[in-house]
Amino acid sequence: QELLVVSPTSTREPSTTQSQDGLEGKGLRNWLASRRSKKRPELIGFQPTVDFLNVVVSPHTSLETYVRTIIDEVMRILNADRCSIFFVNEVRKQVSLVGSVDLEPFSMPWDKGIVGAVACGGQIINLLDAHDHEAFDPSIEEQSGYLSKTLLAIPVLHALTLDQTIGVIQVLNKRGAANAAFSDSDAIELQKLAMVIGDSFYRQRWKALEAAATANDQHSAITSMLHDHDHERIPSSTHLQNRMPSSPDIRASLSGAEKLSEAGLAHPNTLGSLKFDALKYNSEELVAMVLVILLHSSCMDSCDVPVDCLKDWSMAVKDRYNDSPFHNFYHAFAAFQFTFFQISSSDVFSTLSAVNGFGLLIAALCHDLGHTGVNNSFLIRSHDELALRYNDNSVLENYHASLACQLLRQKKTAIASGLVAEDQATLRQTIIRCILATDMKLHGDLCRQLCGISSADQFSLSVIEDPAFAMNFCLHASDLSAQVLDWSIASKWERRISEEFFNQAQQEISMGLTPEPFMEFELDDPRRRGKLQRDFIDFVLVPLWEPYCKMIPSLEDCFGNLISNRDRYDLRTVNGWESEEDDSNEDLLPPSKLDK
Repeated sequence: QELLVVSPTSTREPSTTQSQDGLEGKGLRNWLASRRSKKRPELIGFQPTVDFLNVVVSPHTSLETYVRTIIDEVMRILNADRCSIFFVNEVRKQVSLVGSVDLEPFSMPWDKGIVGAVACGGQIINLLDAHDHEAFDPSIEEQSGYLSKTLLAIPVLHALTLDQTIGVIQVLNKRGAANAAFSDSDAIELQKLAMVIGDSFYRQRWKALEAAATANDQHSAITSMLHDHDHERIPSSTHLQNRMPSSPDIRASLSGAEKLSEAGLAHPNTLGSLKFDALKYNSEELVAMVLVILLHSSCMDSCDVPVDCLKDWSMAVKDRYNDSPFHNFYHAFAAFQFTFFQISSSDVFSTLSAVNGFGLLIAALCHDLGHTGVNNSFLIRSHDELALRYNDNSVLENYHASLACQLLRQKKTAIASGLVAEDQATLRQTIIRCILATDMKLHGDLCRQLCGISSADQFSLSVIEDPAFAMNFCLHASDLSAQVLDWSIASKWERRISEEFFNQAQQEISMGLTPEPFMEFELDDPRRRGKLQRDFIDFVLVPLWEPYCKMIPSLEDCFGNLISNRDRYDLRTVNGWESEEDDSNEDLLPPSKLDK
C-alpha cells in the first residue's frame, strides 16, 4: 500500500514510500513550500486553456456546467477513470456531492469516509487501494456498483486565506497499466488546478447553498426574502476633502477618558468593543452616547455639527422609535454602535469622506425610525397606508429614510446645517441609500457582490472606488449583528425578535391572514425557536459574515461568536429547556416576563 498524506498547513514533510530524493519527491516538497508561503507557483504541467478559464471564472456559469468542466479537465490531466466534486459546509458539518460521473448528488456527515477525512483534516490522501484505508466507506461502492482501487483526494482551499477547506476533489482508478497508481506529480497537478479554481469554487459553493435553501420548503420563508435587486452607486463628496479618521486615531481618542466622562460614561473603550450591550443602559444614557460616538469619529468637527442641534436631534430620534420588542431605539443604537465598532476596528473605512461617514452613522441610528413592529409583508398584505404610499416597494425602509431626512430639515434638529449645499445633498443621498439597503430583499445581492471580491486588498480598494457598496454592506451587517455578539447578549435579542414575530402572527390570525412559517411558534417552545434561529444563521447570516470577516480580519471574532451561538441554538432543538449549554432558561421566556 502506498499512502501519501500531506497537510497544506503542516510544517512536516509528506510521508510516502517513494524516495524523497527522486524528482517527484522534490517536486512535491517545492510545491508544498510555495503553498505554505502562500505564493502562487509557476504552473508548469497544468496549463488551463482559455475555454476552461472562461467557463470556471464566469459568474454566469451554472453549477452543472461548472462541475462538469472541472471533472472533464481533471480526468484528462490525470488520466483518471472517475472524478467527483464535493462542497464542504462547515456550519452543518456536511460534505455534499455536487458532481460525479455516475452518482446522484447526496450529503453526508463531514467526518465520514475518505472524503470526510480530507474535508476535516485538510490533507491529501493518495492510496494504491482505497479499501485499505480505515476511513473507507463501502456503502457508496455498493450503491453504484463501481469498484474503487487507486484513489487520490485533495482539499480545495479558500483562495483568500488557504486555511479553510471549502471542497474536495476525489479521483479514482488511474487508467493505463494494471494497478497504476496516482503519483506525486498527479497530486501536484491536481493542487494546481484546485488553486486556479479556488475563488470561483467558493462563489459556486455559496450559490449552491443558497439554491438548496430556496428549494427546501422548511426554509422557504427565510429565503423568500432574498431577491435580486439592482445596485446603484453613491458618488463621494467632491467639495469636502476631510476623510474619516484611522482606526488607531479613533482608538487613541477613545482612550482619552476626559471627554467621555463629561458624557457620563465610566468605561471609555466600551463603545468601540464587540462586547457592548445596549440593553444594559437606559435610553437617556444611550442618547448621551450618540454624542460621544459622533465626537470620537470626528464627524462633529469635520462636518461642523452644531452641538445644541445634535442634542435635540438625538432626543428626537429616540422619541420617534416605537416601543416594539425588537425594532426599537435599543436595536437602533446597537446597530449605530456596531457601525462605529467597524469603523474603529479597521482602516478600511478611513478612506470614506467625512460626509459619507457622517451619513453612514446617521443612517445606522435612523435605519428603523418609526418601525411599527411588523414587516413589509404584513403591511402589503393588510393594505396598510404605508404600503399604498410607497407602492409596496421597500415600504418600511422608504418610511424610515423619509423620517430621517425630515429631521434634518427641522431647525432644532438640523445637524447638517454646517455643511455647504453640495455636501448636504451628498449626505442626504448617503442616508437614503444606506437605509434602503437594509431591506432584506437586497441581502442576496449584497452577499453575491461581496463573494465576487477576491481579497482584503481588493475590498479596501472597492471602498475607494465604490463607497456606496461598502457603506451599504457595513450598515446591513450592523443591522444583522445581534447573533455575532456574545451569547449573553445574542440570546436576549433572539428573545425579543421572537416576541415581535409572535405578536405579528397573532395580529395576522385575528385579521384572517396566514402567518409566515417562520413566525408560527409558541414563545414557550424552545425547540422550535432554536431551530428557526439556527436556520436563520445557516441560510442568512453565515453567507454574510463568513466572507465579510475574511475581507476585514479584525472582525473574525464575529464569525466565531456566530458559529458558537449557532451550536447553542442547535442544542436547543434537541434538549429544549434542558439544554446543557444554557446557564439558565431565563432567556427563553417572553421579554414581558423579564426586565429590560
